[in-house]
Amino acid sequence: MHLISKYVLTLFAGISFVFAVPPALNVYVIPFDNSKSEPALTWLSDAFSSMISANLSDQDRVYVKNQFNLEEVMSNRSLLTQQKPGTKNFLVLGKYERSLDKLIISIQLIDIATWDEVDSRRITGYYNKIDDVNSSLVEMVKTMLSPYLPKPSKSKYPTLTEGKGMQEPPTYAQSAIDASTAIDKAIIDLEKKLDVSIGAQGQVNPDESIEIEGEWILDFSKEDYENAKPENEMNTVMMVEVLENLMNNPYTVSLDKPKFNYDPQNKKEFQVQLPVNYKLKSSIIKDMLKSLPYSGLKQDGNLTIFYFNRDKYNFPPDISEKIKLGKYRSIPVIQLQNTNGVPLAVLVDSHDKIIQNLNSDRVVFKSFRSFSPLIDFTVGGWSMQVSLETVDIPANYEFKIDVNTANSISRVKLKFVPENELHAYLSTLL
Repeated sequence: MHLISKYVLTLFAGISFVFAVPPALNVYVIPFDNSKSEPALTWLSDAFSSMISANLSDQDRVYVKNQFNLEEVMSNRSLLTQQKPGTKNFLVLGKYERSLDKLIISIQLIDIATWDEVDSRRITGYYNKIDDVNSSLVEMVKTMLSPYLPKPSKSKYPTLTEGKGMQEPPTYAQSAIDASTAIDKAIIDLEKKLDVSIGAQGQVNPDESIEIEGEWILDFSKEDYENAKPENEMNTVMMVEVLENLMNNPYTVSLDKPKFNYDPQNKKEFQVQLPVNYKLKSSIIKDMLKSLPYSGLKQDGNLTIFYFNRDKYNFPPDISEKIKLGKYRSIPVIQLQNTNGVPLAVLVDSHDKIIQNLNSDRVVFKSFRSFSPLIDFTVGGWSMQVSLETVDIPANYEFKIDVNTANSISRVKLKFVPENELHAYLSTLL
């Protein structure tokens, strides 16, 4: 009888211990929804959910579940009834979208038992400051979950983890082993340096810092495109395609019919007015925002500056050289032609003083200074900048031409000519 009573007491004590354990909180975190399905932002879907999962895992009696666990519960709802009384199950449902350089993230907290929304919030951050966005996102989710987090019960007995335990000093044997290991490592480092100096171990790894007379040096000035990061190749291909479009054909032009008015001072000449409007193509900034994962973005009125760093891109030498030498700059050259396509008048909108001093006996040549480049590139050893100005440049070219020549004009042709090829191109017209 005494044994039976002892067994029953032990059983009840065990049951009491089980029910004394505070209920748990199951949080289901699944990949976020990329609202506008932007390919450049796809990686954020898993990045946001991983960051939340990693931080919630540190919470006491909070169990983070993934999409597989959610599908299990949704297909078999009876699993919820098998949990300890008081256990809560929440789904963190997130979506995000980008507007220029801003990220807009929305979070819903769903009670899986009833499928009711218990909380919803939204934050805004900057795409080029993902670390700050992640921190704000994690804090927001923790705040939403705080009313449901298990409250730890304080025991009257101290736990084994309370207080700072004293560390047992190492034994003489362990100290001898540590000293021997340090000596062996020093000998191996010395042998490696001697082997490298005679070429036995090949070349020094350029990605590792080296010690020279007590100074640690990491030289990355000799990096070239052939030794660039292979994981950046896909981004680089996209960047080259976009930059070539920017350099070769960035402008859109609106041409109006020229107006011919008799010169009141000379009836044998016309005063010609040719209105032209220059601006960047409307799709350029849109393509830049959607196609390339830029490292930074700055908006200042009509000026937009994109930053691209070597941590995401390899800078091809031909692109870098083209930027450094200014070969991307182009000049508008306008031809007023007859029916056979022969130029009768040539208008060059250039600030080049040599161009402005050109003359021709065959055609009417005029130089102007109305056009200004709306795009600029800067490249350095570590970063590249692309500056775009979204303004219109209305130009009204006015010049005089004799009546007979003017009567033969039948069409207007405008061509953007690279600045370094302008002299050669004009020589074929003049």
